[in-house]
Amino acid sequence: MLWVLGVLGVLFARRSRLTPRLIHGGFAAATVPFLPIFALAEYFMAGSGLIWVPMTGHRLVMLAMGVLAPTGLWLGGGLIASFALEAAVLWFALGLGGHPGVRSPWEPWVTLVYGGVALAILAYRVRSQNIELKLREVRAEAEALERLARLFIAVRDATNTPLQTLELSIALLRQRSPGSEPTIAAMERAVHRIRSLTQRLGSMDPLLVWREGDESFDADAMLRHLEEDLARELERRRH
Repeated sequence: MLWVLGVLGVLFARRSRLTPRLIHGGFAAATVPFLPIFALAEYFMAGSGLIWVPMTGHRLVMLAMGVLAPTGLWLGGGLIASFALEAAVLWFALGLGGHPGVRSPWEPWVTLVYGGVALAILAYRVRSQNIELKLREVRAEAEALERLARLFIAVRDATNTPLQTLELSIALLRQRSPGSEPTIAAMERAVHRIRSLTQRLGSMDPLLVWREGDESFDADAMLRHLEEDLARELERRRH
């Protein structure tokens, strides 16, 4: 068991720099040595003349791997299969089926069933983690779209008053300076394009989730809040 503590110590020492490869390697390093240990234990028990239940260690380790193995079918499934295969090989190689000290008439099938149960547990954990990761991705995407929608509505609301001022100014200019019609027409086209753009920004409104207090919407405050969020995200990515 000392090597298991050593592996845990290494993982703990590098807890701030853990990678999936390191975690998988540590788990394999902690479990693979049990294979020769269990093989030697069964070999010596077979020659000792004592009564025992063989493959107990294999069954316990396989169940532990099903519950604790990193959520990857290749590593966990391969290790579980290795322990199940070793148990079957030891059973027939040591002739435990006819050994007078063996008290497990249904072996090696019981151990193989344990291996199947361990694989089922591991597969369920892998599936659950994949579903959780997908839900997180969907939630993150929904939150990003909502922030984008809030940005659009903030920009639209922030431009409404300036656009109204420009439209009023154009109307006054047309009354007071009829000779400036070409300039007025160009200004109207520019205002129309901006107005059309702000209306298109409204297509994101259905993505908004209105909360209590959003009735008094402050575009400037929303833009400042979004700028702060962006600054924090950029700072996080730098580190």
